[in-house]
Amino acid sequence: MSMHLKLPQGVKDFGPQQAEELRRVEEELLEEFSRWGYKRVVTPLFEYLDTITIGLGEELKSKVMKFVDPSTGDIVALRPDITPQIGRIVATRLKGKEHPLRLCYSGRIVRFEEKGSGKEREIFQAGCELIGAKSPECDAETIALAIKSLQKLGLKNLVLDIGHSGILRSVFSRLGELEADFREALKAKQFETISSILKKSKFDKETTKLIIDFCNLANDPKLLKKVKAKSLFRKEITELEKVLEIVDEYKLNCDLTIDIGDIRGFNYYTGITFEIISPDASSPLLIGGRYDSLVSKYGYDAPATGFAIDMEELMTVTKQHHDDNQVHFIVTPKSIKLRKEAIHLTQWLRSSGFKVILDVNGSKEASTLNSVSSLTSYGKIIIETQKKLKLIESRSGVKREFSNLEDLLKGGF
Repeated sequence: MSMHLKLPQGVKDFGPQQAEELRRVEEELLEEFSRWGYKRVVTPLFEYLDTITIGLGEELKSKVMKFVDPSTGDIVALRPDITPQIGRIVATRLKGKEHPLRLCYSGRIVRFEEKGSGKEREIFQAGCELIGAKSPECDAETIALAIKSLQKLGLKNLVLDIGHSGILRSVFSRLGELEADFREALKAKQFETISSILKKSKFDKETTKLIIDFCNLANDPKLLKKVKAKSLFRKEITELEKVLEIVDEYKLNCDLTIDIGDIRGFNYYTGITFEIISPDASSPLLIGGRYDSLVSKYGYDAPATGFAIDMEELMTVTKQHHDDNQVHFIVTPKSIKLRKEAIHLTQWLRSSGFKVILDVNGSKEASTLNSVSSLTSYGKIIIETQKKLKLIESRSGVKREFSNLEDLLKGGF
């Protein structure tokens, strides 16, 4: 294939069906966000490198794709995340507005990935940010909104995986020169190395065993009580328990796992962290947490919490729960003399909320059942005369005649 017809690594086209599913998912999410009082903001695809990197964690700074603006010579960057842009907006355009601010967004982000990594470089995101308040109620609201939004799309058997970044922060602060090695071992899940490092530290044997247990992803309800018993972690565990208590009041109907040894986003998150997982997806559908230091990097002190949804990962699951991206009807005039009636009928159906194709090819009634069923949910309407309509049902192939549209719709559509 000609190089001119290929796409760069990590990007792809979306065909009609994928694009329609992306649109549907995006619209349903934004509608649910709006019901909770979150107002949409739109941020630019690129901006000055120095500005956007202010709010990025170390991991994302290495994924920034930058270039020289030919019109000015300035270095600009494609956004690898939208949340820092919202932080900038809050610190500038929305400075002084009454808190808390409830903001939401959807859009593309672009990240550098090494060749052969298999990771997407262009990612579709949607998310919410609750800015200007710090309480367990705020953390619980964003978690509840995240789960409810996914459930509105028909998803079931979701798992809330929750933790608190402050627990590891307390550990790191007491490791001294051992901290760097401990971080690397934790990232690689090298538990023997973790144990060896801790034994060299100033932690007593009981605390060392406790840290090894929660770094080992042990989802034991009794473990929280043991960790809370240590004054070193009491504040963080108390916060986590309070958030879980409030989350429970939302009756979310999802499973729960607790991971207090997760290092993901450690330099970014400052408190509660969470992921929403589906057994049908290969990676988390949604990642979120509290990031109280981000907005202040733009010169305005405001605590914040929020989440971001990976839209493409979400679509791999929603397709299993929503197969109807088809149109509802195809309208075909029997002859060109009935074209006016066909146009009026399609406009009336569309204004009533149906998706309708007007057959512009003057197709004959001889269209096969397979072609009808593959294109429509309900069927094909043939206008035979001004007072005679024929419906070929998609599911059954049954042909039914009606004298007008009202009678047709009363027939079960």
